[in-house]
Amino acid sequence: MEGISNLEGAQINLEGGNYMIRRPLQMPATGTGNFMIHGGTIRASDDFPTDGYLINLSASSGSQNEESKGSSNTDAQLSSSSPYNYEFVTLKDLMLDCNHRGGGIRVIKSLRTSIDNCYIAHFTSNGILVQGGHEAYIRNSFLGQQITAGGDKGERNFSGTAINLMGNDNVVTDVVIFSAAIGVMISGQVNTLSGVHCYNKATALGGTGIYLKLPGLTQTRIVNCYMDYTGIVAEHPVQLHISSSFFLGDAFILLKSINGVANGVNIVDNMFCGYSKGIEIVQLDESRGPLKQIGQVVIDGNNVRGMNMKSTVARGSLQANGSSWTVDFSPVLLFPNLINHVQYTFSTNGRGLFPNHALLNVSQNRVLIESDVAVPATVFVTVDQGGASGGLACGLES
Repeated sequence: MEGISNLEGAQINLEGGNYMIRRPLQMPATGTGNFMIHGGTIRASDDFPTDGYLINLSASSGSQNEESKGSSNTDAQLSSSSPYNYEFVTLKDLMLDCNHRGGGIRVIKSLRTSIDNCYIAHFTSNGILVQGGHEAYIRNSFLGQQITAGGDKGERNFSGTAINLMGNDNVVTDVVIFSAAIGVMISGQVNTLSGVHCYNKATALGGTGIYLKLPGLTQTRIVNCYMDYTGIVAEHPVQLHISSSFFLGDAFILLKSINGVANGVNIVDNMFCGYSKGIEIVQLDESRGPLKQIGQVVIDGNNVRGMNMKSTVARGSLQANGSSWTVDFSPVLLFPNLINHVQYTFSTNGRGLFPNHALLNVSQNRVLIESDVAVPATVFVTVDQGGASGGLACGLES
C-alpha cells in the first residue's frame, strides 16, 4: 500500500530464547510491512507498564491503552499518509507471558496481519487487541489469563479479554481460550470465528465466551465453535449467523435488544447440552427496550439435551373429539405473541365426515382451529415467527 515501506521479508528470530522486557516492544512509527517476529518467549518484567502490550504494532510511542480513548481520537492520533500503519506482518511461534501487567499483542490500523501459533498468558487487559485496519488472522493459538486446564478454583476471579476485535473483516480460527472474563469481544463488523473453544469464566460466574457489542451491525459468522460452560451474547443482532457449534454445561445464546431490531439472524444446526435446570438455549434481553422489528430470523434444526428448546419454527398436533382445537406453541417459540405464518392439516378420524373448518386465532402463540360440527379429528400445525424479508440497509463500513 502507498505509504508502507517493504522490509523485504525481514525476520526477528528469537532463536528459542527467553527474553524479559521492561517496556513494550514498539514497532517503528513510520509505515512498514513484510516482516516477521517468531520463535521464542517474551516475558514482562515486574515493572512493566500495566497499560502496555508486550508487542505493540502501533504508531503511538506510548504504552497507553488506546481502546479507552475511543476510535475517533485514536484515528486522529495515528493519522498518516497511509490509512494503515503496517501491512503483512507475521507474529508466529511465540510464548508471551504478560506477568499480570497489561496485554499481549496490540495491532492498530494494520492490514493483513497474521498471529499464528502463539501462547499468550497472564494478561490483565487484552491478550490480543485489534483496532481498525483489516484482515487480522488469528489462528492455532492459546490464550488465558491464568494457566489452567479447567475447573480452576479461582475461575470466579478471572478478568480481562482474551481477544478484542475493534475492527472489520478479521478471522479467528482454531483458537483455545482457557481463562478470561470474556473470551472474544467483537465491536466491529464482518468478522468470522471458526473452531474456537471457549472455556473461560463460566456464564454462571459472570463470564461470556463471545460478546458481540455495538456500535455497528453485528454481521458476524460463528461456525463450528465449542462454547464450554460459557455462551454468546449479541447486542443488536442484525445479520448474525451461528451454526454447527456445541454448547455445553447450560451455555446459551442471549440476544440483546438495543435499537429494537432483530433481523437476518440464523441460529441453526447447533447442539446444546445442560443439566435439566430449565435453561433456554436462546434467550432475549429486552431491558433496554422491546424488539419491535423482527424479520428473517431463523432458529431451527438445533438438538437439545437437558435444556429447554427455543425456536422460531415449531410443529405440533392435537387429537380430540369436538369442534375446537388449540395447539399451544408458547413453550417453544422464542418471541412472545408472534406468529407470522401458520400451515395446518385437518384430518378426520371417520369416513364420510366433511366438516367446514377454519383457523380463527393465533394470539399468545396459540393456534385455535374450529369446525362447524363436532367430529373426531387430528390437527397438524406448523408455525413460523421468522417474518418477512427486512428492508434494512447494510450500513457496512469497509
